Amino acid sequence: MFITMTTPALTPFHQKIFPHAKSTKRDLFSAFYFLKFRIPHFAFPNQIPPFRPLRPLREQSAFTLIELLAVITIIGILAGLTLGAAGAVRRHGATSTAKAEVAALQAACDRFYADNNSYPSNSAVNPSSSFAPAAYTGAGQALFTNLLGSVTLSVAPTTKRYFEPKPAMVYTNGSPNYLIDPWGYAYGYNSDGTNAPLIWSTAGQTTGGANTNKWITSWPKM
Repeated sequence: MFITMTTPALTPFHQKIFPHAKSTKRDLFSAFYFLKFRIPHFAFPNQIPPFRPLRPLREQSAFTLIELLAVITIIGILAGLTLGAAGAVRRHGATSTAKAEVAALQAACDRFYADNNSYPSNSAVNPSSSFAPAAYTGAGQALFTNLLGSVTLSVAPTTKRYFEPKPAMVYTNGSPNYLIDPWGYAYGYNSDGTNAPLIWSTAGQTTGGANTNKWITSWPKM
């Protein structure tokens, strides 16, 4: 009795080591299509997706009109709040600057009085009747020439200079120059030469009969 030994057929070498070799072309095509058209893999787990070059599927949907309007509304509200706060800060800064300048002008007039036994004289403007800074030019020029000793800021003084203004405080498009407040309007000035002068700013108000409670003045307001 003979026993025949048979050897089982061996798996081809490329299939044994690389069992996925048969599906290589299919997998490469699927990967290329998924990457090109951004299709999630779970959309087609076991098959090649249909070839639709003109109708690519999208993973995320676009914003709706309501969502866009909501975002625009929120941005508008935030912008309004920011601009309003910035305007309030600018107004507060201008008011503080005007108060400091009025106090400095008052001190300069006191130094002028100490040397000359009189204040710069000009009674053409009265704060109780002249409410618009357009009428303050002449009085402002008288104050400028007496405190600075010259008709313009660029001309050397001929007398003692009692005040050194910043360039932004001087209106130079005319001769004589005059002093302006942070809003760009002339400072009001009134004095008969004997009594202490009245110096004020209308705080940006330009119309007659304006509310004087908003003015910045050298005298205490009730």
